[in-house]
Amino acid sequence: MTHDDLSGRGGQPVPLAPYRLVWLALWAEATPQEEAELTEHLRTALAPHGTVIVHARGPFHRTPEMLHYEIDLTPDGSAPDCMRALGFTRNADSTWNDEWERPVNGGVFLHPAVYGALAGEMEAAAAPRFRTGDVVLVRDSPDTRRLGLAGAEVTVGTPEYDYDTAPARRTWYYSVLVEGQDESENVDETDMEPTGRHEQVYGERTSVSTNGVLAS
Repeated sequence: MTHDDLSGRGGQPVPLAPYRLVWLALWAEATPQEEAELTEHLRTALAPHGTVIVHARGPFHRTPEMLHYEIDLTPDGSAPDCMRALGFTRNADSTWNDEWERPVNGGVFLHPAVYGALAGEMEAAAAPRFRTGDVVLVRDSPDTRRLGLAGAEVTVGTPEYDYDTAPARRTWYYSVLVEGQDESENVDETDMEPTGRHEQVYGERTSVSTNGVLAS
């Protein structure tokens, strides 16, 4: 069973999750002077799939001859259906074959200038409240007492959810980084309170902001 093959009672279709996101990172062989035109092309090409926000990031720091784009797409249908419509497929273990590279895959992805792409999807009952690097206060609960984290301040890592839960019912938990510990712990979103502080941590470029779009 794949993550998106969950069915409702009596074989009824699964209701769409209120929060749906397909994110894309693109690298294009283009000059800064071509950035605005390419941005508009990408927005137009993806518009049939849903609501699109294109973030033009300029020359990529590792390959400055390429422009870097980050795209947030709220699909009209389910996020997995949107991924498939964009040409991405599942691996045998149900994870996404989420990379496209012109020299490897051939053809064109959205625009002839696009050299490489990375994609992913999320579906849940609501957008995550926290993003990678947020410093939060852990509330007192049986779970946090068991972890020895009640009352501690921790740094949020990656947002996660239980894939076996129906998309519309999924809630978030986070891996959290605890000062003085090598291993991270998982804490439910309901057991966290914001402090308003933020730290730069590894992986922040692919985190999700509080309004449900990618943050960098």
